[in-house]
Amino acid sequence: MCEHLLCLYSMVSEVMTLFNDNYPVIINQYDEADVILFGFLKGDEKREECLRTVSQLPVKTLNSVSPVPMEELPNTVTRYVDWDYQIDVQHFDFELGGSGNRSIRHSVNQAEKRGYTVKVGREFTINHAYILSRHMSHHSFDVWDYEELVSLDRFFREHDHGLLMEAYLDGRLIGFDIVDFFEETHIMVTPIGLYLDYPRVSDFLMYENLKYARDKGYETLDVGPTCGSQGLAAFKKKWSASPKYKLYVQTSTIDP
Repeated sequence: MCEHLLCLYSMVSEVMTLFNDNYPVIINQYDEADVILFGFLKGDEKREECLRTVSQLPVKTLNSVSPVPMEELPNTVTRYVDWDYQIDVQHFDFELGGSGNRSIRHSVNQAEKRGYTVKVGREFTINHAYILSRHMSHHSFDVWDYEELVSLDRFFREHDHGLLMEAYLDGRLIGFDIVDFFEETHIMVTPIGLYLDYPRVSDFLMYENLKYARDKGYETLDVGPTCGSQGLAAFKKKWSASPKYKLYVQTSTIDP
């Protein structure tokens, strides 16, 4: 759950607001509240107050994402401790030289030999929906709910930012990344990637994302959290991504 995708969450929420103009609170139709305790402003002393206030609402479950563990409420369990990873675009070796880049250099070369091509777009089509459905049937990551994923078409219809970094083989769409931007801090973000079962599609698109970020003047590529997956963590580290922000993902059951 990332601040730059709040509008994506708003697609499926019954109530969406900011606590003290700082912490996003999203409540869905299942009486489940998501609270992002990073905030838009400096000074985070109001986290506990935010949790207490939301817990008084008619909700059954409260999910929080915070840079520190939150133990204010009873019946709280830590689902996992995560990190948000970022790649320094300005210092990334785009030649993929040296022994440290051998693995990704091989993957990118193999993708190019297979004939993968890239396209940047904003139209969410039936082909994107097919890849999404295939992905959802094979993977389950706690950080994204199905409701957010199936709302991607509406996200691109109703908002004028963000884009799709798409991979093709022989004219067929085989995978895509969702891309958005923090303009003020010169950060490009790729929080979601969805692919068919083709070799090295994720590596191919990661390299294209990095080149796009470089060419557009972004200093950092934020590749998001690991979603509790060791495989995702290894993939991000392979691309020289470093852990930037610690995330405590916790759930509280609210007594009626």
